[in-house]
Amino acid sequence: MKLVFDERMVRHIREARIAEHGRDSRLLALAERLLANPLLRWPLGIFEHVAGFLLALPIPLYAGVVGFVATHMRGLPAYGGMYVRALYWRRKLGRMAPNVFIDQGVFFAFPRAVRLDEFAYIDKNVLLMSRTVKVGRRVHIAPRVFVSGGGDFEIEDYACIATNTNVITSTEVLADGARCSGPMVSAAQRKVFRGKVLIRRDAFIGAGATLLPGVEIGTGSVVGAGAVITRATEPWGIYVGAKAVRLGDREPVRHGDDP
Repeated sequence: MKLVFDERMVRHIREARIAEHGRDSRLLALAERLLANPLLRWPLGIFEHVAGFLLALPIPLYAGVVGFVATHMRGLPAYGGMYVRALYWRRKLGRMAPNVFIDQGVFFAFPRAVRLDEFAYIDKNVLLMSRTVKVGRRVHIAPRVFVSGGGDFEIEDYACIATNTNVITSTEVLADGARCSGPMVSAAQRKVFRGKVLIRRDAFIGAGATLLPGVEIGTGSVVGAGAVITRATEPWGIYVGAKAVRLGDREPVRHGDDP
């Protein structure tokens, strides 16, 4: 039975602690050993299954209160709220792999169309409003990232989006005399383009960048802070400035995948 956080997550936290502070934690070391023990995993897995079921019960008023409390419980560096949200969202999302962090204030517009892979981290106050969402392994979506609705969004393994970035998956098109004031105009008066925004593996999106509908960020590509991306970027290219000028190339990643 898969736990929401298993011994690999505890090991990851231990390794980060050692790298940053130069010291280990006996408590975390003990937790890692216990979670690797099948005799503990089964009862804990049953508890998580029951707790998740109770948290996700679709009872009017109860569901609203539970959802509000779970969403707004304190996030990192505290782990209690992270654990409750993992239990809650595992029952609500289309697919949520083990060892996924969902922090405080995250909003999913279409939960059943969301797929989150192992060790993905959706940081504080991220809004994911696109029609579909697919997040790969070891991805970090930083605080206050906004992914707009209408189109599709995918970010592949080991990619990152920095804070305050806007990913636009649909937009009004200023053509054929159409109005552009948004969804409250009758459909006959609008012209809307919906596209998939795809961020390839190992790419990095800098703070405050904007990605427009239909763009593909190439493998390992770097988008500088504040850049506006209107067309596909090349693998391992570095793009800076409001007009996203290619500055040069980034050295390809030389590390293997984490287990």
